[in-house]
Amino acid sequence: MPETLKLAIVTDIHHGPNKLTKIGSAAVPLLRDFAAFTREYQPHFIAELGDRISDIDMATDRKQLQLIASHFANLPAPHWHLMGNHDQVHLSIAENSYVLGQSMEHHSIDVSGRHLVFWQLDSRIHHPQGFLPNKADLDWLAADLAATNLPAIIFTHVPLDGGSLQSNYYFDNNQRFGNLPHQREIQSLLRQAGNVILCVAGHVHWNNVNLINGIPHITIQSLCESFTTEGAAAGAWASIEVDHEIRWRTYGQDAIKLTVPVRGLNTHWRRPLPSFEEFFRQQNIPAGLDNISGLILDMDGVLYRGSVVIPGAPEAVAALQAAGIEIVALTNNARALAKDYSAKLAGFGIDLPAARIITAGQATARYLTAQSSTPSVFIAGSAALRHELRLSGAMESERPEYVVAGIDLEMRLSTLAEAVGHLHRGAKLIVTNPDPVLPGSRGMEPEAGAVVAFLQAASGQTAYVVGKPNREIFMLALAQLGVPSAEVVVIGDTAETDIAGATAAGLRSIQVASGNQTAAGNPHRATANMADLAAVADRLLG
Repeated sequence: MPETLKLAIVTDIHHGPNKLTKIGSAAVPLLRDFAAFTREYQPHFIAELGDRISDIDMATDRKQLQLIASHFANLPAPHWHLMGNHDQVHLSIAENSYVLGQSMEHHSIDVSGRHLVFWQLDSRIHHPQGFLPNKADLDWLAADLAATNLPAIIFTHVPLDGGSLQSNYYFDNNQRFGNLPHQREIQSLLRQAGNVILCVAGHVHWNNVNLINGIPHITIQSLCESFTTEGAAAGAWASIEVDHEIRWRTYGQDAIKLTVPVRGLNTHWRRPLPSFEEFFRQQNIPAGLDNISGLILDMDGVLYRGSVVIPGAPEAVAALQAAGIEIVALTNNARALAKDYSAKLAGFGIDLPAARIITAGQATARYLTAQSSTPSVFIAGSAALRHELRLSGAMESERPEYVVAGIDLEMRLSTLAEAVGHLHRGAKLIVTNPDPVLPGSRGMEPEAGAVVAFLQAASGQTAYVVGKPNREIFMLALAQLGVPSAEVVVIGDTAETDIAGATAAGLRSIQVASGNQTAAGNPHRATANMADLAAVADRLLG
């Protein structure tokens, strides 16, 4: 039998003031209890998985970190720290390294016949995207695992499994901040390595386990979290023992025990089936488009191109409406009002009232008034966008809280220069939509994404995008549609906005070829691909 490896783990200490459901005031006393536990338990190694503090400001965070570091100074076994997202809001990685007295780069060490990997993958939260992949991180892990024949245990701050976060206080409605977007690529790397036997993480503030290809992915509860423990600090830390099996135990108010066998090296579960859509395509079975009673239609590239109607679109809309299918149009274009788009459609022979049309301008106005009843703004966009913002209660200001950017083909460079000045003075950049171009009757025309690229480059800010692919604008369309989401399909021509947004909203989608063309290697896959809206109507109506 292999030698038993004993590990002690603590994560998400969150020393600081009480905040939301984190009882930060309890962190230091609980950390003393953890130190007493390690002296009795005598582990071979101690791991601290990040989010040591609840960020306040630079000076406060440094003092908080120094106090936490002092509690790790006299532990009875070697220890290592990981970077969490809160640890680097106000403090740099170098400052964390200096205070903790260790490098915060990727690190691995062999202990008791196992290879312990402290993978410092980028755990900064980028708004609005969440976590961003870093190829250098992946390359380091692949090389490190390839260089050892020992069973490997990987420690990270953010879980690698992409497990369900349903009912999680922090992440149920904020999935992109709880999971990694490149989790499938990471799991493929672990599978190919063949020597990973366990992955351990924190971040999500609860105990959880997923078995992926036979590898347990364990997340450990936060030291001072309370949303799972009815208002009391969880007081959670964990021990993990590894020999012929893995024995995990989390102590405290949210205790858990688990025993699983250690999988053999270079053994694999069978590879999963391809996606059912692909599986059905391979067998020529039409799939994924049953039980449809509502459509969310993009307009540019689906109903028309510029001033030219797409052949068959008016007849398709009429046939779908006659069959009782509810329709809402959702456009990322904020150049005009919903009533203007309704009139434009009427000129093409398409009957869709303004109440059934949602523009990125409307969505932007709703987003801002959800932040403040009278947000102060500077507008770099169309007259229609200005109308929507004023109608919602936004006030134009010389000291704005927000710079709101869209497209206006008559916009002056001086307007952009003024917007850049406001952004450097602290205004936040809000964008109607990210599209760099849109299809027109004479070819491609510039869109808001081109303006955004200018403002981001000149200000150093990352814009918050309100329009597609933001999930919330699809939720707005669903509410207007009045149809259960399980019976709705999104129809669009642009993978990066229409299809990606539908996927983020949990909706089925059809990509039509009558507008933008999808670049090779595009990762956003629709439920189905069809020529145009007429083909969609034929399919849905049999």
